[in-house]
Amino acid sequence: RVNPAYLQRIDRANIVGYGRPWRDADAIASTPSVHSYCVLKGDIYGYGGMMHANAQAPVRQALEDAVRLWARRAVVAQTSAGDSVLIIHEDPVTLAQTARHIVDEVYQATGQPLLRMALHYGEVLLQPGEDDDPPTVVGGNAILTAARVEPHVLPGQIWGTEEFRRVLAERPSLWRASATTKPCPRAERTSMAC
Repeated sequence: RVNPAYLQRIDRANIVGYGRPWRDADAIASTPSVHSYCVLKGDIYGYGGMMHANAQAPVRQALEDAVRLWARRAVVAQTSAGDSVLIIHEDPVTLAQTARHIVDEVYQATGQPLLRMALHYGEVLLQPGEDDDPPTVVGGNAILTAARVEPHVLPGQIWGTEEFRRVLAERPSLWRASATTKPCPRAERTSMAC
């Protein structure tokens, strides 16, 4: 059972998680805003093994460079924890193309690393940035869903949720997503559908 009195004391903007530490109430400048955006959450498959072999530096650099190059018009683009990427974008077609480009760029790094990426559409909580700074990600169901789907993605593939497929279908594009019932025969071939 849920105690409503307890829940009234919880500040939804001050939650530990999503790679963010606890922030005191004084540190929160304004109320976070809720937006509906497309979210990409991904990581490099086998990154722990690369760390043990001390071979992660060129892979991490390739990921950072690819995100910097292909996610320029994103609302938020972050690489963190060495192998993790989070991109929030308004346009599903651009986000799907960005995912494909990043996968291709990182694959060119030493060892041909494979990314796993999940795309979702939904609510994102953002804290406005100061001056020209990008907004800070506070949370949101879209980030949570993409983060929960991403570990199930096969290495070298990009998976989109049904919500992402719906918003993608609304935009004119050559990109089309379809449901797959079995894994792609070649993991290095990354696409919305095999």
